[in-house]
Amino acid sequence: MKKIENMLNNELVELEKVLISACKRYEERDNLMEDSYLRIAHKKNRVDYYLKDKTSAVKDKGRYIKKSEIEIVRKIAQRDYDARVIKKAQERIKSIKGFLRKYKTTDLKALYNKTHPKRRELINIDIISDEEYIKRWSLVEYNGKSQLVEKEIITERGELVRSKSEKIIADKLYMMGIPYRYEYPLMLDDGITVYPDFTILKMPERKEVYLEHFGMMDDEEYVNKMLFKISTYERNGIFIGVNLFVTYETSKRPINTKALNNQLKELFL
Repeated sequence: MKKIENMLNNELVELEKVLISACKRYEERDNLMEDSYLRIAHKKNRVDYYLKDKTSAVKDKGRYIKKSEIEIVRKIAQRDYDARVIKKAQERIKSIKGFLRKYKTTDLKALYNKTHPKRRELINIDIISDEEYIKRWSLVEYNGKSQLVEKEIITERGELVRSKSEKIIADKLYMMGIPYRYEYPLMLDDGITVYPDFTILKMPERKEVYLEHFGMMDDEEYVNKMLFKISTYERNGIFIGVNLFVTYETSKRPINTKALNNQLKELFL
């Protein structure tokens, strides 16, 4: 439902731009022939244009517009089109704003948030807010991979990770407010359990996606293991760029923090 709201808000932005542009052209129009409208006659191999007087009661074709006067035709066509655009855009903006106001006042997710915490303990709910969903998702307890590491590397969230690069990623996610789990067990369809470096909750879709950091890309044996892991994901419907995202580095080229920052913003914010 959040997608609908975002889509309509984006459309409002575009409609406002269109409206401003159409109003500007309409206000700057040539006031000549303000009482005339354009009539277009299609013939076998040509199109003829006529100017008709809006106030005239005489039923005739109107004044024929010569080819040398085609600019008049363009101005009148633009004027009439802009007038219709302005009318329809204003109607649509009004409709969307009215819908969004009603949409927000009937939001069942917001209703739960407005309920007193003590009352929340007494009720069952069918729809929870995004905030509550994130809270419950984040509180899930699990046993990850063995947390034994050669050096103690602690993230801003207070968890142990296996490398400085993983700490960088974890800290970025944490500071951006992106919900994640570190090395959360994932049971694949073929019965294999894997531990993605990061399981990330993608909002507002409420979908879990995965981020793997490959940190030894100049090591041939490591690369072969990485390719096997990716092929395992693919066999189970998890594909790079869809629900699996990767970062990488070599001993000479560390993780690109600027690219990481942009990637996380693009994907999750």
